[in-house]
Amino acid sequence: MLPSGADELAASWLADLPQPFTAAQARQRLGTTRRVLLPLLTHLDRARLTRRLPDDRREVRRR
Repeated sequence: MLPSGADELAASWLADLPQPFTAAQARQRLGTTRRVLLPLLTHLDRARLTRRLPDDRREVRRR
């Protein structure tokens, strides 16, 4: 479970990366491990804050 607003904060940090970004770039930007990152990215995709592309890169959805 994420603290309130943590998903939006993570998405805003990921928006600073060149788009689209890789999981490795996201891991470095957020300063976490792959073990934590992959479920977080899945959550962000489901929350429609990011979008997974066919080549497994992602991009932050603009609001």
